[in-house]
Amino acid sequence: MPHPYWEHRDWYDVHDNTWTAGPDREPEHYREFVIALPPIGPDDHVVDVGAGTGKLSGLVADAYPDLGRLTLIEPNEGKLDRARSRLAARLGPERVRPLRATLGDGAGLPAGEATLAIVGSVLMPVLLARGGAPREGRAWVARVVAEIRSLLRPGGWLFDVETVAMPWDAGAEDGPARRLTLVELIAALEAAGLELVECVYRFRDRVVVRAQRPPASQDRPSS
Repeated sequence: MPHPYWEHRDWYDVHDNTWTAGPDREPEHYREFVIALPPIGPDDHVVDVGAGTGKLSGLVADAYPDLGRLTLIEPNEGKLDRARSRLAARLGPERVRPLRATLGDGAGLPAGEATLAIVGSVLMPVLLARGGAPREGRAWVARVVAEIRSLLRPGGWLFDVETVAMPWDAGAEDGPARRLTLVELIAALEAAGLELVECVYRFRDRVVVRAQRPPASQDRPSS
């Protein structure tokens, strides 16, 4: 399980920033995420998966202040409340919906509503915190990606900001939990029934990967 300090919203904000994450990589990583996004407007519904205190959603809202709706999904009530407050101040409370839920556990989620789902450095840290063998980690990621896919409308996009394992860090199948490599992350997205999977930014272990739920005429269930 994650260290309990990460559950404290103030401690989280102090540590989830450029200074601690690495000034040589953090700004570029998130800037390239924003640049890679498709145009966002009043007809769009953005879902932030694992919203934390609203860092990633804040970047999207600053870049596209006319976005139609924003749903914040976060299991920590304190973080969720802070994210809601921050985004409501930017967009107005009528456009922001907080939803306390944990993905990968079969929680009831709003299916087929989002035109865009964003994930900001959530999958790999949680995978590590869960522990277990690498195959168990891959299975958990597959469940979460399938749930994210279900949030999207046909034709909707997923953008995932992650820090992945380097190929030489793959390790043994019976070894400890580890981050997925970029190849493994792409495979998980494709196995969930997403297409046009592409790494749109990479610097060492930092990546931004995008994928699309196929249009309704081509959509198929995830495997």
